[in-house]
Amino acid sequence: MVDLSILPEDITTDIFVGNALGAFSRALSDKIDNAWTQATGRTTAACYAINQIGCEPGSSIKTLSGMLGIEHSSLVRLLDHLERDGLIERANDPVDKRGKKIFLSPDGEDMMTSMINARRRVIEPMTGLLADEELGTLHSLVEKLMPAVVMGGEDQHVVCRLCELEVCPQKMCPVNLCHKEWAEYPDQAYRRKVDSKRKLSID
Repeated sequence: MVDLSILPEDITTDIFVGNALGAFSRALSDKIDNAWTQATGRTTAACYAINQIGCEPGSSIKTLSGMLGIEHSSLVRLLDHLERDGLIERANDPVDKRGKKIFLSPDGEDMMTSMINARRRVIEPMTGLLADEELGTLHSLVEKLMPAVVMGGEDQHVVCRLCELEVCPQKMCPVNLCHKEWAEYPDQAYRRKVDSKRKLSID
């Protein structure tokens, strides 16, 4: 382990650690993106959409646009491709007669399973290096740092577009807890139960 006390005088501890954290977060994000695109043969935008639709079944195009950070016209084109390939289905919105609700098709569900398994294969070897106490410390640090990363508005959903939300109880979610207005109503953000029909094995 590096002894931070021997850093050169012109390099502060926070800058040094921040640089390492930035490199780690970028590498992890790239590895997840690569794992998803290799598992699906789709673009990262398509993978994000598949995951978000699976986590928020019945979302509108407007809602998905905010969650994914994709402009409405670009998202419509993306959804058209996914529907053409049999990965999503559109249903009439009983409230908004002009609107549509978006769901994954069975093939889309299978693709989401492949994506989640691919993501786990990236992450679990890292968390497997840590003892339970270290995992608790890591989570506490993530929880402490999250408010500096996640701002208001749609930022909450954009941050979670890669998440496996079934294994994140919303009352314990570091994203939900980082701002008071979200933490007060965590159950409203709960999506699917862990015991869904999808198999979540990394084998």
